[in-house]
Amino acid sequence: MTNREDRMRRAYGVSGKLFRERLAQERPEDADELSRIEPAEVVVVSGQYDHMHLVLETSQVPFLHLRPSQLAGADWDRMQVLLINCPGHLPDDALERIAPWVRKGGYLLTTDWALKHVIQPAFPGTIRHNGQQSADCVVRVQATADRDDPLLEGFLEDGRDPLWWLETASYPIEVLDSERVRVLMRSGEVGTRLGSDPIVVTFDEGEGTVLHMMSHLYLQRGDVRDQRDAQPAMDYMAQNLKVGADELLGLADSARDLNAAEVSAAMGKQRILSNQILSSRQKQRKRKESS
Repeated sequence: MTNREDRMRRAYGVSGKLFRERLAQERPEDADELSRIEPAEVVVVSGQYDHMHLVLETSQVPFLHLRPSQLAGADWDRMQVLLINCPGHLPDDALERIAPWVRKGGYLLTTDWALKHVIQPAFPGTIRHNGQQSADCVVRVQATADRDDPLLEGFLEDGRDPLWWLETASYPIEVLDSERVRVLMRSGEVGTRLGSDPIVVTFDEGEGTVLHMMSHLYLQRGDVRDQRDAQPAMDYMAQNLKVGADELLGLADSARDLNAAEVSAAMGKQRILSNQILSSRQKQRKRKESS
């Protein structure tokens, strides 16, 4: 493991602990909802480049981890959330089941190259790869959805645009159906460089929902863009996240040399993922109550 990978692993460990403690304190009903998930309800399809299962592990969300060849044989009736890691190469018998499953109420989350390999064939006419590819860089993103949007709850910080790491050859997102597709986050930097600025988009399909993001959910690094990003993680957590002295003491070993950018980026990705799962659970429950 490289030093960079070790730092991000520790950043996710720190943010995961904070996430669970804060959720229990501030949104106990959501913490209870996550604790009642059964593994078969959240399925992660392994990929070569993204590793969403590592985010779920640090958040302590139960899940089932499958290889692409195993997906067609999964329990599609029990599955509520399907996470497909980049690159999203799936056998035909699995790919053809995705759209019907979403229409019945499933929640699909995909990353980066899965745009071309999953979303375009399963949901034509919604979004597509614009033909460009990114360089390895970190950009600032701006939320275009309301701050209170449940999909972004807890992700945004006052006075701070989140950082988003684009790995080499990430696929920019072109929106084809602007009436149907909702852009949750954009990046002016990406729009200028690559001709298309959406970073995270979502759309409904029947009773279900699709969410796709450019680049990866699991970060291999967090980059410093300014003095605020370079702030020691312990100071950042105390000042911006209002973490108390006792909590800080418990995090000191893991966060000893981390910076604000690393912890903020890891926490942001955890919140995005947990918000998607909670949104799916709430929709499922409402459908059962109305039926």
